[in-house]
Amino acid sequence: MLRVPQFILVTLLLVSIGYCFTTGEVEIFQLQQELIKKYGEDMNFYKFLKLPKLKDSTSKEIVKNLKKLSKKYHPDKNKKYAKLYERLNIATTILSDDTRRKTYDYYLKNGFPDYDFSKGGFFFKRIQPKTWFILSFIYLASSLIHYSILWIQHNSSKKRIENFIKTCREQDDTNGLGERRVMFKQHAEDPGKEFLIKFGEVSLIEEDGTHTLISTNTLAEPTIYDCMFFRLPIWTWNVTLGRVFNKNDTKQSGNKLGKKSSKQSPKPKKEPKIYEIRDDKEEKKDL
Repeated sequence: MLRVPQFILVTLLLVSIGYCFTTGEVEIFQLQQELIKKYGEDMNFYKFLKLPKLKDSTSKEIVKNLKKLSKKYHPDKNKKYAKLYERLNIATTILSDDTRRKTYDYYLKNGFPDYDFSKGGFFFKRIQPKTWFILSFIYLASSLIHYSILWIQHNSSKKRIENFIKTCREQDDTNGLGERRVMFKQHAEDPGKEFLIKFGEVSLIEEDGTHTLISTNTLAEPTIYDCMFFRLPIWTWNVTLGRVFNKNDTKQSGNKLGKKSSKQSPKPKKEPKIYEIRDDKEEKKDL
């Protein structure tokens, strides 16, 4: 099954994808940064366009305002206003679009990212509210995906076991009324493993002669507590602070057990027993 540490990498990839700035956002950040650099920290698109109603201006009023500014700042009238008019046009395009305007208002309220070429572009010095929402959404979505993968793997393992049992039963010429031994090899040099088909049930014959039942009932169904949502915090605890507390608990329990064991006489060990299989019959022998 997919382990939690492996799934962390997948989650980090989703976080990096989900938190990337869009082209539209980068355009907003760049223009805002240029205005602040030229006019000061208090400058924004509404003030830059000299809108009478500022944030209360409608889209039509913003477009109409650009036409008014064009009479004075259009580059055809004065080439020195070329860069200024370009910025006026971009700001008008952003604010006249309802979706992009909401994006701009969001960052205007919560703060714009800084720019650093060495860090790959724009970045936040402090975590924004949007960041918590994105991280929470991705963590929850990743947990649901992980839970789905666990079930897919479980069903795949179950189907593989069922197919193997079916293959073994096809080799049983007793029709499920007796015993039959079959040997399976993965390749020519493989010593193979021996299986016992007894009354329709398939068991693996271990090296010590014991039998391990092959059944889908031995597969534990994944629960919601097996997914990343619960397992990741537990795994993080175990590899960090949990190590310290577990060591202390182990030392304390070890001291208690040491004192207790010194007072009690050791119990005699029972002689082990083995099972030998000869001629399809089990004989129990004491060593």
